Amino acid sequence: MSILPAAALALAWTAYLPIGLQYLALGACSALALRSLARQQRLEAIVRHPIFIAALALWAWLALSSAWSPAPAATIVSHLWMYALPLLALPLAFALEPPAARRALLHFIAASTVVAAFVLLDAIDLLPLPDELPFRRPFVDVLGNQRIAFSILLALAGVIALHLAIEAREGRSRGLLLAATLLCLAALTQQDRRTGMLSAPLLLAVLALAQPRMRGRRMQVLVLVVLGALAVTLGSSHVRDRFNEGLAELQAYDPAGPVDTSWGMRARMAQVTGALVLERPLVGHGVGSWVTRWRERVRGDPILTEHTTPHNEYLLLAEQGGAIALLLAGLLWVQALRGVHRHGAAALPALLVLVAMTWAAGFNVVLRDAKFALMLLSLAMITWAAARAAPAARPPQPRESATAKTGERAAEPPTPIR
Repeated sequence: MSILPAAALALAWTAYLPIGLQYLALGACSALALRSLARQQRLEAIVRHPIFIAALALWAWLALSSAWSPAPAATIVSHLWMYALPLLALPLAFALEPPAARRALLHFIAASTVVAAFVLLDAIDLLPLPDELPFRRPFVDVLGNQRIAFSILLALAGVIALHLAIEAREGRSRGLLLAATLLCLAALTQQDRRTGMLSAPLLLAVLALAQPRMRGRRMQVLVLVVLGALAVTLGSSHVRDRFNEGLAELQAYDPAGPVDTSWGMRARMAQVTGALVLERPLVGHGVGSWVTRWRERVRGDPILTEHTTPHNEYLLLAEQGGAIALLLAGLLWVQALRGVHRHGAAALPALLVLVAMTWAAGFNVVLRDAKFALMLLSLAMITWAAARAAPAARPPQPRESATAKTGERAAEPPTPIR
């Protein structure tokens, strides 16, 4: 009996746990998936799959760019490792059976609901845990990029739960999924990361446009999404203050002066990185080069030199690999979108994950930073597996075939990769 389904459930529960546990769970799933595919003689089909080829082409170009990168060898290896993660995670999408993948998706929603409850209890000072307990930190007190990653995951969990509630045939299941949606989206308003707050209405809009059962009511649902987002913004001083803070930082930004605000630093990174891209627009400065080039241009400003990424995946790829890297990344995105389209309505959760990654990449490095990459890639693989068509039932065989008479056993055709 395969232990891959159990490993996938464990992977889903690590979504909000330390990165080391996420690495361990994803690594175990990938190894088990490779073993399963090898036994079924399906490895060659994966290597020929368009998504694998596109991901490999991007990685190979970035590896080649190390020839002209000024970065230290350790930095180059670190970057290439992160960009290889899609290749290493891909077997899970084709080895995990759809029913097991759907169970793993439900467990991710359950884990997100637990975290949402912690966030909401903390917001009203009812969290029954003292501040000094170390295991409280992973759920409530995370900081920086990990906090942003949590907000994206909560938005994804809430909207995927809503989609599953719409599809549910049983009233009890629908009620539990709707409760999970409300908890996750409510926690977003208290978790204070703007990326997640904006992700939720975007993903709800995508759901309204793509959900088959909303056909004929899509414009009405879109209007409800917009009105709901406005109501939350106007009704929550916490949400309003966060966006007003960001807008004030941008308005106060001086391209030639010092900067010490969050959005001001992002604006400076976009300004400097854009100039770096224009210096070598076709081939870039080489993989891992951003930190070296960035610190050359902001020398003497400690608050800026401590940054290790430009907080934008597209700018980072363009700076490292130029237009060629962006073209190859675009090809990978197109192949993923084609796969989602080919699987139809069953791939709606996979579409939501793809949209979340595409959106978040404009404000964070979702491939380069493990805090984003590990769980977003894991969810991409799980939702892809859930969308795969179940193998067709084999036709009944006669009791005694020609091969049986000769004592030979008919070969079983491998399950196709889709």
